[in-house]
Amino acid sequence: VIVGFGPVGARLCEELLPAVKTGSMALTVIGAESDAPYNRVLVAELAVDRADAAGITLHDPQESMRAGVDVRLGTRAVSVDRTIKQIELSNGERVAYDRLVLATGARANIPTLTGIHRPAFDVDSLARSGASVIGADPVLPNGVTVLRDLADAERVRAAVSEGARLVVLGAGVLGLEFALLAAGADAEVAVVHHGATPMPRSLDRGAGIVLSRALREAGVEVYAHSRAESVGFRTGDDALVTADGNYVRGDLLVLSCGVGARAELATAAGIRTAAGIVVDEQLRSWSDDDVFAIGDCAHVVERTVETNALTRLPGAPSGLIGPGWRQAEWLA
Repeated sequence: VIVGFGPVGARLCEELLPAVKTGSMALTVIGAESDAPYNRVLVAELAVDRADAAGITLHDPQESMRAGVDVRLGTRAVSVDRTIKQIELSNGERVAYDRLVLATGARANIPTLTGIHRPAFDVDSLARSGASVIGADPVLPNGVTVLRDLADAERVRAAVSEGARLVVLGAGVLGLEFALLAAGADAEVAVVHHGATPMPRSLDRGAGIVLSRALREAGVEVYAHSRAESVGFRTGDDALVTADGNYVRGDLLVLSCGVGARAELATAAGIRTAAGIVVDEQLRSWSDDDVFAIGDCAHVVERTVETNALTRLPGAPSGLIGPGWRQAEWLA
């Protein structure tokens, strides 16, 4: 059973099709989204009409179904019973497995802002919240969105077409890429970030100053040294309120504050997680020899006596599609 039908889960499915066709393997794939797997890297281009849904589609589920794969779209895996090797789905059905591969990917981080609920995915929080949060995205207030899936892209596309003013919170690669694409589509765009210059993890101060100047020349307003505190309202306009008291007015707030692994299904099942689902160099869970993880949810750490004793493990999921595809091909 593969849980997750994004780019990496779909690649694993494709690599396993020969074994399915010969009857040497029975394969079930569970995908939370109803759409065919698509390239999330291009979602920002979809939001400004620089791409269409067909152009970013990576895999036709019908091809897998014709080969004999049991493809279940539009349903979430909400629990794993490792004792009897069964997965419970959000529709109440149960699916048995011999080998379980978690390819659950990553979700957009929700920053700590007054006015926006920020879910937690530790063991205690999951026990209180129950199955409703596992594999699900948080409900954001009107006027606030992330940009991770097709529904997000459609929400942003509608705002751009209506001439809305967009406020992007976060000045990493993805946030700036979207801001430039939106400005290129004649949208009014502002970027808010709390550092002195954008992309501080990748650029030194000098390069960051050059980038800030280039953003402004491209029509993007840049609010540096602005730590966001809340989503507020002033004279009827939506606004992002910063620590220094500024109101950055906008019609749609786009949160671009990084991503985190969707590891809550594993956490709730008692599988060790850190920055993601902890697996060894064979992509096998440290906690269960029959459970594997690949892609943005997989935190690969060599298992030794020393690392096994650590409370904080080094590294993190790669966050890139190329390594995820290579993991899928190797694991198949």
